[in-house]
Amino acid sequence: MTNSLNKKAVQSKDIKEIPKWTRKYAQNRTLTILVLMAMVMLFGLFVAVLVGFPLALAVIGFRKGNMILGCVGIAVLVAVLVAIVKFMIIFLSKFGGKNRGLIDQLIELRIYGKEGTTSISLPKITKKMRGLDYILGAIGLIYIVEVNHLCMVGYITFKYQQPLMALFFVPAFVFEYFFLQRPKVGHLVLLWPILYAIHAILILAGVPIFFTGNLGILNMPVPLIGYAFLAYMIVHLYSRYALKKLKRITHLEGDTTDGD
Repeated sequence: MTNSLNKKAVQSKDIKEIPKWTRKYAQNRTLTILVLMAMVMLFGLFVAVLVGFPLALAVIGFRKGNMILGCVGIAVLVAVLVAIVKFMIIFLSKFGGKNRGLIDQLIELRIYGKEGTTSISLPKITKKMRGLDYILGAIGLIYIVEVNHLCMVGYITFKYQQPLMALFFVPAFVFEYFFLQRPKVGHLVLLWPILYAIHAILILAGVPIFFTGNLGILNMPVPLIGYAFLAYMIVHLYSRYALKKLKRITHLEGDTTDGD
């Protein structure tokens, strides 16, 4: 009798944790973000190839005095840029404005549809906060371009490129999380800025984990994207753990109901 009561008490305690593990599971479903990041990188690579080829063609043509080749390169480049702009207009008309976030929902439904639907509302964002986010983004873009430019012309050594980027990105990540993402996203995503900050500290401590020469331009994107993928993969694995706990608890609840 005592063993039966103790078992029911343990089961009751586990059942009370269902909301906690449901929340943790919902907050840490990051495969959607990983897919979006991969899509953005592939699109960026595709655009770079489309733009780079005719641009190189034009430069080679004009340098060698081949006006026909140079003009063909310019014509192809203009056509490519027009096509890219047209594509972006069509894309934004379908997934921008009132439909913003629709593509995220479609990807999430594709990935997690068989597991059921669960979501946590985004925090209420005021116009002032949204405006601050846009201003921060604009400052960040200018900062990135200027730091890269100073590194390329030799005013800043490549050793300090990533630490200088961390001065902006780490506070920006933290701001983004606490004011624009929480509680929809779990705190484990802060692994991203933490890892990025540790990378910068190690460089300043003398660890040679940076690119030099022609590869110096990679000091910003490689750690940034690499740690993002690593952090979101860890978060994804935690969501799997949360789902496993949730299934175990709900199974216990079913057993308890059958026993009654």
